[in-house]
Amino acid sequence: MNYFIDSLHIVLLFLLLRLCYTDVYNRIISNRVVMALLFVVVPLSLLRYQSIFFIPALCTLFIGFVLFILHIIGAGDIKLISVLMLMIPYEQIIFFFFFTAIAGLLLIIIGWLFYRKSIKARGLPYGVAISLGFLTNLALSSVPSA
Repeated sequence: MNYFIDSLHIVLLFLLLRLCYTDVYNRIISNRVVMALLFVVVPLSLLRYQSIFFIPALCTLFIGFVLFILHIIGAGDIKLISVLMLMIPYEQIIFFFFFTAIAGLLLIIIGWLFYRKSIKARGLPYGVAISLGFLTNLALSSVPSA
């Protein structure tokens, strides 16, 4: 069973890398990649936590829709966060958003220093920060506590 879980982790990593690549170069978060993530996140969550966390994902989707209507965040970012939230236990949600915010801050600093024109013209590829925040949270939650 561990091989299957490890395989799902590898597929998850490659999907997030693909998503980051398209977000950086095209500012597009593909619905196909988000759907593929859904099909990886659901079994992975069931195997790791014996649960799927629907309530936080639905809350994120609802709040994100309002933010999208107000032109604060992109729809792809909302879909990505909502799918990833299916795998984040309640007690880890604040850490996920914290790690995402830190990754977003680093993205802003690097973008402003080296890619200022592109960021001004095309916006910030925040799917990268969301992916990094999720992977950081996943890695740290996998570390056994002493």
